[in-house]
Amino acid sequence: MNGGKNSWNRKKLLQTQKNKPKEVRNISYAVKFQTEPQYKSIDYGQGTIYSSACGPASLCNALNTLGIADISIPTMCKLAVACGARVDGGTVMSVLLKAAAPIYHFQYATSSKNAELLAHVKAGGAAILHAGTAYQLFSTSGHFITAAAASGQTITVLDSYWYDGKYTASSIRRNYISVVEKGVIKTSLTQCGQATIDRSPSYYLISREVMTETPAISPDNEEDSMKYYKTFDDIPAYYKEAVKKLIDKGAIAGTSDGLNLSEDICRVFTILNNAGLIPD
Repeated sequence: MNGGKNSWNRKKLLQTQKNKPKEVRNISYAVKFQTEPQYKSIDYGQGTIYSSACGPASLCNALNTLGIADISIPTMCKLAVACGARVDGGTVMSVLLKAAAPIYHFQYATSSKNAELLAHVKAGGAAILHAGTAYQLFSTSGHFITAAAASGQTITVLDSYWYDGKYTASSIRRNYISVVEKGVIKTSLTQCGQATIDRSPSYYLISREVMTETPAISPDNEEDSMKYYKTFDDIPAYYKEAVKKLIDKGAIAGTSDGLNLSEDICRVFTILNNAGLIPD
């Protein structure tokens, strides 16, 4: 992962997860499936949700597993299109995560190391695995799936692209996959590494957002740290449509000092508006 406001230092993320109290995880998962019949007729970029939305679906399953948010696949697909994550041939997961993180309040890091995936999931995190085409364990083409839990060297995986007979269709699936229930399978850490070996990064590590104390900003460095718009006229034209909708709905009232909206929050409002999530 490159730098940026939504990037997260991998070591810090793993250490944060390690220090968290362990929670008992429910072994039943409410998996969201892109292969629901109604999704055959809903567009997602150049394809449909049914055929092409494993990226948004895997993020929905990760956030749901962590108890962060229960988001429908069509809603996440709208966000992917609006932020530019949907491209010809698939979903750019790094772009989708950067847009979704400040909206749904989660943190993420990337890794291609099996040990880091295992440590992260065992510590209570979830991960999106980017399966490739060299070793067709989860799919015959590129595919995103969700790692939801780990025990020993065994990974519990949620697969949004489900159909009858998928995991008996080849010898490697019969030999290395154990089906728990619809959409829930188990396989080894080694097999996860094999399935993602031709993708970089292999894993997107996701966890709850950790609230940290924000240092006080002095008047001297406030301008450098965050840009604020005190009045509606100060807001750049690109952000105005989304902000005006929220003002008209009474969702933004401002303060005695004016609107005081940061550029970051205006950007989030605009992403939501472009995704159709702020109604007229």
